[in-house]
Amino acid sequence: MREGLGDHSPGARIGSDLGTYSVEEKISQGKHGFTFTGHDGDGNPCILQVLRPFSMDYGNARERWLQQAAELRRLRHPHLVDLRDGFEHEGSFHLVHERCSHRLDQRIDSPAWDGSRWFKIVARPVLCALEEVHGQGYVHRNLHPRNVFLNLPPDPPNSDSLPDAAVKLADLASNTLLGKVDVLNMRISRWLVPPEYLSPSECGPMDHRLDIYQVGLLLLGVLRGRVRRYSWEEIAMGQPARDAERLGSEHGPALAQALQTRVEDRFASALELWSALSPSQPLLSPETFAQTSDRNLEFR
Repeated sequence: MREGLGDHSPGARIGSDLGTYSVEEKISQGKHGFTFTGHDGDGNPCILQVLRPFSMDYGNARERWLQQAAELRRLRHPHLVDLRDGFEHEGSFHLVHERCSHRLDQRIDSPAWDGSRWFKIVARPVLCALEEVHGQGYVHRNLHPRNVFLNLPPDPPNSDSLPDAAVKLADLASNTLLGKVDVLNMRISRWLVPPEYLSPSECGPMDHRLDIYQVGLLLLGVLRGRVRRYSWEEIAMGQPARDAERLGSEHGPALAQALQTRVEDRFASALELWSALSPSQPLLSPETFAQTSDRNLEFR
């Protein structure tokens, strides 16, 4: 598979000690690998990510994979897309995730999108997952609507009646296993860079608060019903924060603080941001506590 990923055929089967997966359709391709839809051996739908360590010595990459995969076994949360399997196969690393029914960016683009109705439905689980991620010492660094997933029935009910675990944050595992937890050496999409990436001497250090900035951008897009890709000049000049202030929404001031150019002026945590957005509602719901488990995965 190392050389033939681009020429995969539908129904090709990939074997591991932990199960067999059918590969059906390539849905994305990036610098570090490929993402496919598929099914596991029991017929359950899944997403298969194939990561290729292009810029690292394979022995070093493999050592890091084993170390980080073992650490990720601790990080199971109802608002993180479930990581179900991981294995090494023909010079590549494979991650198997649950498959969700919708991506947030697809819903935002819908003419029927109502940002004010969906705002807290999206904000609470994403911030809940982020609080857990940061508590375990990780930084996501790639927060945008394409990495937020929704498990919705064919005819989605009113957003207020969605189950607590319907909204999930994705892509943490691949970022971590590719070595991108090192915020000083990470690569970030141009439109997602925080001001401190452009001017660390003026704005402050690169740390977990870059996720606070990015979640501010994400939630700004949720309210507006569109995602704006700011230029580096606009980012450096604080345009996202000004746009949040001008929203005319009760949530505008909190989003503006999350989007401040100076790191020290932002919220220190996802919990603080949620408390500003919804002072009377706890971040962790009883349903979230009930669904959290300490299940382990075995990675080979």
